[in-house]
Amino acid sequence: MREYIIGVDIGGTSIKFGKFDHSGKLLEKWNIRTDKTNDGENILKDIAESIKGKQPLNTIKGIGFGVPGPVTDNIVISCVNLGWGRKNLETEFHQLINDSEVTVKAANDATIAAAGEMYKGIARGYKNVVLFTIGTGVGGGIIINNALVEGINGVGGELGHIQVDFKHNFKCNCGKTGCLETVASATGIVNVAKEHLRKSNAKSPLRRFETFSAKKVIDYAKQGDSIAIQSIEESMKYLAFAMATVTYTINPDIIVVGGGVSNAGKYIIELIEKYYYDMVKPFISHTNFAIASLGNEAGIYGCCYLVKWWN
Repeated sequence: MREYIIGVDIGGTSIKFGKFDHSGKLLEKWNIRTDKTNDGENILKDIAESIKGKQPLNTIKGIGFGVPGPVTDNIVISCVNLGWGRKNLETEFHQLINDSEVTVKAANDATIAAAGEMYKGIARGYKNVVLFTIGTGVGGGIIINNALVEGINGVGGELGHIQVDFKHNFKCNCGKTGCLETVASATGIVNVAKEHLRKSNAKSPLRRFETFSAKKVIDYAKQGDSIAIQSIEESMKYLAFAMATVTYTINPDIIVVGGGVSNAGKYIIELIEKYYYDMVKPFISHTNFAIASLGNEAGIYGCCYLVKWWN
């Protein structure tokens, strides 16, 4: 009997696996190293071998994949972090496992994380969910009426590349300037703080460091440092602008904030709300904001949901 679902969250350093029963209960998890040699040609083979070593294929109902790149209709458009170009993941993986009865589905990892939070996390009970993951970059995932939004080119939910900044000239990895990621990610918070330090003579403990993290900026802002406060407030104003833009587009039930910066918790949410409500009035007086609850397991839960959604 095919009663298990396997979630596979592919990262640039490691690949996380979760084994779930039909109700979405996590039964087992494990991980392997991501082999990016030769443009990642061994990644899918390693995944197939790892799954076979853990669970007989004839007991598996489906396998869901979260991929760090744009995906549409199970086709990876590109995935620079893995060395992949265009790849029909569903077809290639079926060829590796030689079992057409196993459902194989794939989606962007941030979209998958949003699905995970909706399925078993902080957004459970809502059907229209937006997730902003604020880490080294800014990722995003959108769920509308319980369905994952990919878009025709697989870039639905690439919220980190909404252009919000027309003052600085920080270069984004995508090649543009002004992307949300350049001013509101962990990297972006540091970019903005360094600019405030450069333009001001005000004293700040941040001046003691040649390099510093977004966490340092947030910590010093909480302690009352004026430069840190100005910096984090500017970054969160950009984030609030992007959230307001998304709100005017799809008006979600809940906006979830995840990633490393979300560890600041209520402090970050309060800063976002400080600017967000001025941007959405007079039409909206309340939006649900929440900090993601599943952490590194959001991806595998989302992969489980992906398989269930397709069946």
